[in-house]
Amino acid sequence: MIKDLIKKEWTDVKRDRKLLLGSILLPLILLPLIGVILFAAIVSQPPIVDIINENYDNIKYVKELCSYIQGNGGIVYINSTQPADVEVIFPSCFYENISDINRTAIVYISYVISSRSSALQLVENGLYNILYNTSIQRIKYLENMSHTEVSPSIIRDPLEVTLLYKLPTGKQASYQQSQFSQLARIVAIILFPAATPVIFFVSDSIMGEKERKTLESLLASPISSRAFIFSKLIISIILGLISSIGDLIGLVAFSLFAPYIIGESITFSATFAILVIIVYLAMILLTASMSIIVLLLLGGSSRNVQIINFIITSFGMIASFSSLFLNFGDLSYPLSLILGIPYVQLVASIMFYVFGLIEESIFSISITLLASIFLLLLASRFLDSERLLLK
Repeated sequence: MIKDLIKKEWTDVKRDRKLLLGSILLPLILLPLIGVILFAAIVSQPPIVDIINENYDNIKYVKELCSYIQGNGGIVYINSTQPADVEVIFPSCFYENISDINRTAIVYISYVISSRSSALQLVENGLYNILYNTSIQRIKYLENMSHTEVSPSIIRDPLEVTLLYKLPTGKQASYQQSQFSQLARIVAIILFPAATPVIFFVSDSIMGEKERKTLESLLASPISSRAFIFSKLIISIILGLISSIGDLIGLVAFSLFAPYIIGESITFSATFAILVIIVYLAMILLTASMSIIVLLLLGGSSRNVQIINFIITSFGMIASFSSLFLNFGDLSYPLSLILGIPYVQLVASIMFYVFGLIEESIFSISITLLASIFLLLLASRFLDSERLLLK
């Protein structure tokens, strides 16, 4: 009997081409679209700096800063009225102060709020080069005056800092792993929006039966409530598999833009790809169980379906943004209570994997799967056809 139901559901799905296209195309284009936008923002909108020079004697330092910014992909205007992300002012007294060993020169930086932060970073790095070279010159001057042989660079920089990376487990990590964790956060953010067509399939398919006047005959037939629910679930999982493949292709396409966005190529393992598929399917299973439970509690009216979709969307958005702001490798009480919110466990499983916390990742997925199965069994046990039909 359940086979006949699955065939019927699949026939209905094939007729709904919008659902099929949405399930495949949305996850396929979402990540590459983000990559294209970031790439376009970097390539077509380079940082712009306007340098205001109030004294011709400053020209040596103005040119030095200008050369550094242009050499790192920035655009420089000098004494211009063109709009810029950052304005650097060399005051008239700058040369007099910087050329005197007993004085401190001042440069004014004006940063436009909400502008590209890379422009400010370029300016700060360029000014640091001027600071460094001036310091070396002053140290050499003192060396000559004191007739003492020293290393100006060592005097100027007596401390060398080496940046190392490590996982929350304490194991040493690489810069590439650090960048990979950022990619994982992006994947976690878009995972729920990309699966939206499949996520709402269960509640919408039940409402579709009601709108077509077939729900009453189905519930009145010898079909068990468990077969009715699980036929919807199986089709959702099939759609999820199709959708997850599109998501993985989109992930590969997005990784192609990584060298242009962050300056480094990013590769991900087959294990990570499998994890994304598992999380995708677990998310669909959790959504199906939540949808059916709430649908059975509230009834099958269109207004109740909207309420269900709103609840699911809210939980999904909380989970998506939690990957952006939370460090899942170091959650302590009471912040760890957020793991009790639906979908957050699945987002956490992705981040746990990236951080090397494999057991925690498996545990998070297992808890979600067990909770989903329990809710589905509960729904099939207490399915009230009258409530579903009349409310």
